[in-house]
Amino acid sequence: MGKVDYEKSRRIVRRTNGNNPYSPLFMERMTPKAKWYFYMRTKVLPQMRDADVNPRALPTRDQWLDSDMIKDMAKELGADIVGITKYTPSIMYQDVKIKDHKTVIVFGMSMKYDLMVDIGAESQEEVHRAYYELDEIGVRLSQRIGAMGFEARTHPNVGDFPLPAYGYLAGLGEVAKHGSLVSPELGSSFRLSAISTEMPLEIDGVQDYGMDELCQKCGICERFCPGGAIMPEKREVAGIVRWHVDSDKCQPYFSRLYGCKICLSVCPLTARVPDLRSNYKEMSKSIKTAKDAGGMMKMIDEKDSLNTEAFDAIPYNPEDFGGPYISKARADRDDKDSSIVFEDDKKN
Repeated sequence: MGKVDYEKSRRIVRRTNGNNPYSPLFMERMTPKAKWYFYMRTKVLPQMRDADVNPRALPTRDQWLDSDMIKDMAKELGADIVGITKYTPSIMYQDVKIKDHKTVIVFGMSMKYDLMVDIGAESQEEVHRAYYELDEIGVRLSQRIGAMGFEARTHPNVGDFPLPAYGYLAGLGEVAKHGSLVSPELGSSFRLSAISTEMPLEIDGVQDYGMDELCQKCGICERFCPGGAIMPEKREVAGIVRWHVDSDKCQPYFSRLYGCKICLSVCPLTARVPDLRSNYKEMSKSIKTAKDAGGMMKMIDEKDSLNTEAFDAIPYNPEDFGGPYISKARADRDDKDSSIVFEDDKKN
């Protein structure tokens, strides 16, 4: 992403799935295990995201001010990468309450690349597996920090701020043209979570891994995005000049393709990771055969029929993001699947 000037950053509007007409169908196609992960993430773990602060630890809490120790704890709990950055209220969603926190601990967990690139129910399950385990790490680590005498809050994928931005600020990677963070250790095959705390830890800061220069020249994710949602040039969004993905164009394909991830799968930055190099060689063969988004969609459908007839029957208008269909979806959701939770319900 290069050096990004975020001094003029403004709080951003949260994009929710509350009016997404595809949400019920998207949820119905989840595997039983994915639905279990989702239930744990949306119904159980959120109740523990704010740590109880141990009052007896307050007089001696400064003994715990050790950034390396906190990072080691996160890794012992299962995180693959960990970084620390400053708590920055201007890079948060507009609908959240600002807390008197000082730092943010950002951590990531790798996904199984062969599952991530397999567009289907198993890839969707793998995403929820990673997020569930990250949420558990966040809850456990935040509660440990609370026991040390400091406020701490877990920020899962539906938390108070955009995780890729904070991952970038914590030095874990760079935000690529496809809008996701790419790590030098994990490539694009991983997920993020975070904890904000009043604990004044030493921050890591932004790192330049030379990825932005490659994104400037490379257009693979742009060429293979079925919705044409990836912009070819950077633009200013909420006061920051950065790569931009048009969510309205992405959403229909995200829903139809089990969370899609085509842009992450074809990203050649993954080939820079030694452990993933051989996996990406196989993907490069598909890239060569498919040539573009249309060819890739045909390959995916021939391999395992996507069965998108039900999605295709719903007219999609980005202007109202679902229109009258969402009212019926809300009315029917409890009857169809008690695990369906809409984003705007979760944030309240």
